[in-house]
Amino acid sequence: MKNNKRLRPLARVLCAALAILPATLQAQIITLTGEDFESLLGRQTALYSFFSMQDGQLSPVPHQWVDWSEQGFPYFAEDDSTTVVGDPRRIDREDRLLLRLEDGGPKLDGQVTEQVAAELTVTLGGETRYFYLVKNAYLQSTDRYVQFDPNTMTIKSTDYALTMADQNLFKWNDFYFRGFEGENGKRQSILDTLKLRLSAGVFGENNRVTLNNNNLDPKIKQVVRGPLAAMVYASTSVKVARVPVLKIHNYFLVMPQQVEIHSRFTLPGIANTVLARPALDISLDGNGLYGSKLVTSWTGNHVAITDGTLSESEKAMQDMPLEGVNWLWFGTGRGFDLLAQLDFVKGFDTPVSLLYQDDATLENEPERFPGQLPNVGFSLDDIPFGKEFYFITRLYYSKDSQGLPPGKYAENQLGTPQVTLTLDQ
Repeated sequence: MKNNKRLRPLARVLCAALAILPATLQAQIITLTGEDFESLLGRQTALYSFFSMQDGQLSPVPHQWVDWSEQGFPYFAEDDSTTVVGDPRRIDREDRLLLRLEDGGPKLDGQVTEQVAAELTVTLGGETRYFYLVKNAYLQSTDRYVQFDPNTMTIKSTDYALTMADQNLFKWNDFYFRGFEGENGKRQSILDTLKLRLSAGVFGENNRVTLNNNNLDPKIKQVVRGPLAAMVYASTSVKVARVPVLKIHNYFLVMPQQVEIHSRFTLPGIANTVLARPALDISLDGNGLYGSKLVTSWTGNHVAITDGTLSESEKAMQDMPLEGVNWLWFGTGRGFDLLAQLDFVKGFDTPVSLLYQDDATLENEPERFPGQLPNVGFSLDDIPFGKEFYFITRLYYSKDSQGLPPGKYAENQLGTPQVTLTLDQ
């Protein structure tokens, strides 16, 4: 509890900062690829700035290019297990471009003084926005929407603030979202903590050992700061009985209303001599979020409601294996909704199921507040040895899911934008 007391003054400062930041309507970050810029491949990225029509004139908007690796992950120079695709200074097919959807404007109508090189049309969720690539622009956007401070281990964006304890990227503590209030009408941390659990039999199935966040000590190797995403590369090694059993590479993309965590890990073949039937749980434990609702893409019409007990419907949800493209929607009804997805990119043919705990007295370390109210996430069983796994955890935060039903909101957030690039003749 000593560490929690140290963080409380910082949490109050972060809450105050969120209160004075300008409100955003739809801070969703869309991700395009270099393939969407076919006619500009090989051109220098620094030549082009992005503009849109704002109040009748072209105005610069923030953008961010993200280099990709030949191995298929976000590229960081400090990650010696990967190599960058192409030239970091030029547009390559595998590059990613980040834009805020709401920064797009109406179609350009009339003459402008800027040197417009191309028109970029983006359609998502039935909404079309226009961006304009301006070559050698004098005006540049100076807006920055997210910050990560590795010294204080805090994330602060226009919409939320998150603190982490003990210099550990996996020890999520206080999480505040603009406008969310506790049942008593006061600000409260939405989150108890992030929970990671690796369990396995050690020298036999009957002698199971569980490692949690307290046993994981990720080392931050590189931080890349940008206007739309703070990018962090960290690696973690875990040993059991002096045998290396797990190495994790994590690539964090922290954005104004969303987070992507790219995770690569391998249980080396030698671990098979020590471990039996390893399993992994990933979940977020809420802080007294009574009355919240949970809906998933693979459990049909079942709805889980946080009330401190497990209903028969909630038990049935836990027994349904995850299938296909998945999402999990969690709504508090008090000004904060969460949409989560596990995107299994490589190596996964292992069973995955819903992790859902709704109990006011159940203790599940790590723990800051009593009970699991609720603890929601995913469970992966019987992870094979000697195989690399790669999955992406996507978290989207919003006030009310844009007023849409969970399925429609998930479709909009997780959908692929339709993109057209038209060069100016």
